[in-house]
Amino acid sequence: MKLEYGRLIVQLDEITSLRRVILIADDKQSSRDLLRAILDDKYSVVEASDGEEALLMAFESSPHMVILDIHMPKRDGFGVVKELRKEPVLQDVPIMALTASASLDEKDRILNSGFDAYFVKPISPAKLRKAVAALLQSKESIT
Repeated sequence: MKLEYGRLIVQLDEITSLRRVILIADDKQSSRDLLRAILDDKYSVVEASDGEEALLMAFESSPHMVILDIHMPKRDGFGVVKELRKEPVLQDVPIMALTASASLDEKDRILNSGFDAYFVKPISPAKLRKAVAALLQSKESIT
């Protein structure tokens, strides 16, 4: 589909490809739907419903950021982040953990396992948007 504005003609898929891709991995469809609703206006969102699918989608979509639920079937968030950090193409991608636990031990384990940040459920849309933007910006300023 072409959009024409004055002399500028842009393919719609070119516009979409300019958006940053965020991979969301959560076994609960309602959580993925909520995250998509929060982020879809600014980012291209791809989804995975378990840890194994998250790894496959990461290789297929080359995301700019990954948001992982900690507790998922087939492979938990800790297992996924460990694998992603081994891959040269994905090792520097910012990865945020989603967790229902706000305990200090859980936070320490998350940050010491290769995650760049964590976000405690329930999800506040404004806070999540701000956290995602800040994490993407901080990673871009480093590279």
